[in-house]
Amino acid sequence: MPITFYEEEQFETIKLAGKLARQVLDLVCKSVKPGISTWDLDQIAEEWIRAHGASPTFKGYLGFPASLCTSVNHEVVHGIPDKNKILKEGDIISLDIGVTVKEKFKDAEWNYIGDTAKTVAVGSINAQIQKLVDDTEASLYKGIENCKTGKTIKDISIAVNNVAKKGKYGIVRMFGGHGIGSNYHSEPFIPNWPEYFEHTNNTEIKPGMLLCIEPMFNLGTDDVRKLKDDWTIVTADHKPSAHFEHTILVTGNESFVTTTL
Repeated sequence: MPITFYEEEQFETIKLAGKLARQVLDLVCKSVKPGISTWDLDQIAEEWIRAHGASPTFKGYLGFPASLCTSVNHEVVHGIPDKNKILKEGDIISLDIGVTVKEKFKDAEWNYIGDTAKTVAVGSINAQIQKLVDDTEASLYKGIENCKTGKTIKDISIAVNNVAKKGKYGIVRMFGGHGIGSNYHSEPFIPNWPEYFEHTNNTEIKPGMLLCIEPMFNLGTDDVRKLKDDWTIVTADHKPSAHFEHTILVTGNESFVTTTL
């Protein structure tokens, strides 16, 4: 998919989608506790999204069966909610949510999407895992600092990667950030490692882009694999992974993080 550029008349609806995504993520995060299932969290998310006149972006996207990605401990991304997956004290869980608001623009129906993710603790976690979570979140904001007109996608990658190198974390290379179009994922791909650009062109950041920065750090190896469900990505060494994401709208010389409260 090519890069989508949005016009100023579309910005308010983009911001609305991001605001709704952040509100539902905040609700789901507050619902995390020992004894709750990941399926319960998914139901909370879907009911809230539909009650607010929007739709869950992920449900049915490329066949994904749920509204929320729930990735626990060594699961990196795309974990499928399950009635039998019960959270327990000491777990961490990545909660990834997309919200779609439909609206017409120039006689065509558009999907405006807010996409955001956060890793949260279930009760108390040990200091090493807490540092992994904190550093992964910090890298997201370092990336956001470089998400503005005149910078490049590689600048974002370098900023995120610098935090990973300092903490000696594994960097997930199979996935990363991305642009957002009316059909969800679009160019450019936003890797969390700058070496990616040794074999492909860099992209200048320009007004009208809608970009998701999405760091994923592992406590151990870089290597990941896909489970038999054809969705869930896990670390090869079963060590914990953390994941954060925000959607950023590039507007002139500034950028607006749509998925903040």
